[in-house]
Amino acid sequence: MEEQPKSNRNLALLGAAHSLNHSLFVITPPLLSLITTSLGVTNFEIGLVSTLASMVYGAGALFGGPLGDRIGEVKAIAICLALSGLPAPLMLVAGFTNGFYVYAATLTLMAAWASLYHPIANSFISKVFKVKVPEAMGIHGVGGTLGVVLTPTAAWFIGAYFGWPWAFIFFGTLTVLLAIVFAKKATHVEKLNHDETTIFDAFRIRALWSVLVLNIAIGLFMKGVELFFPTYLKTNRGIDPMWASVAYTLLLTFGVPGQWIGGKMASTISSRKVLIATMAGICVALLALLFLPMYFVGIAIFIALYGLSFYAHQPALNALTGVLAPYGQRGAVFGIYFFTSFGIGSISQLIAGYLADAYGLDVAFYLLTIFAVTALLLSFRLPEPKNSEKNH
Repeated sequence: MEEQPKSNRNLALLGAAHSLNHSLFVITPPLLSLITTSLGVTNFEIGLVSTLASMVYGAGALFGGPLGDRIGEVKAIAICLALSGLPAPLMLVAGFTNGFYVYAATLTLMAAWASLYHPIANSFISKVFKVKVPEAMGIHGVGGTLGVVLTPTAAWFIGAYFGWPWAFIFFGTLTVLLAIVFAKKATHVEKLNHDETTIFDAFRIRALWSVLVLNIAIGLFMKGVELFFPTYLKTNRGIDPMWASVAYTLLLTFGVPGQWIGGKMASTISSRKVLIATMAGICVALLALLFLPMYFVGIAIFIALYGLSFYAHQPALNALTGVLAPYGQRGAVFGIYFFTSFGIGSISQLIAGYLADAYGLDVAFYLLTIFAVTALLLSFRLPEPKNSEKNH
């Protein structure tokens, strides 16, 4: 009975850590116009830097899981939080000197340390919770999304009134403070002895290949939508920048029930079925945004349906990955998993940025929709685990 409060405390702290881990990278979208004007750069150049940072964020995940196995998850997450928040004051240098390269280097440095978080946290959750893993993953996602929903609007107000670098400093400081709390309050899980495995061993798990290919397709539309959605509303739909930031916040807000519903439904009807349904919802949402003649109706449908569907897929896919991965290889598997999405998938930011500058953001979003349709088709090829995820 004592284990449940400890597990709940760990999950609450992980939810806060998850929130701030993502907050550092949803500061740029609502402030994109201010940043590009301040630094004198184009959408393509910002897209290039965002792609570089995202690829570092994805590649670092390959080291996160093994690091957690080696030094312990609590210590690894505390280090990850502290070192990802510490570079934030360098954004002041970028702002005062119009230093695009300082901005690029700082964002990349933050991404490198933040990249360690996801495989450690997901492996941690899959070990702590012996039953209903999708629900635990969903609650972890809810905790993260509850904080992230506030970030775009908060970042916009801080950036608009004090200067865009101060938004990075604010969230960087919160991240460092949470690292201290996490190190003191999070409780460790028992470490079991397993033979040490490598990334190459994890690649030999054939059942995971369909999951990883799907995750690449998801990353390809996710990263582009994440970076350019507020700017799309401003440029192509004539939405005031403040309300574009609010729209992005509303999209994230729908992710809160989305995470919970996705985790609950995956525990009830299977992750595979949830993933097919959510990929279909994402496709419909993008089509509504692009082609409904009444723009505000299309925007409203997109915000609600994309927010619910995208965030509902996460606990289902996380849990399916954990079910398919052997216990001793879980950290390495989650490292590869996040690399495919955040790393390989992030190339869409570069491609979408180029298309936006050359042909307009509508064309960029047509490509993102093609990636989403590809993800829907791939979801039908996912395996159905033999053992019920409810009892995993």
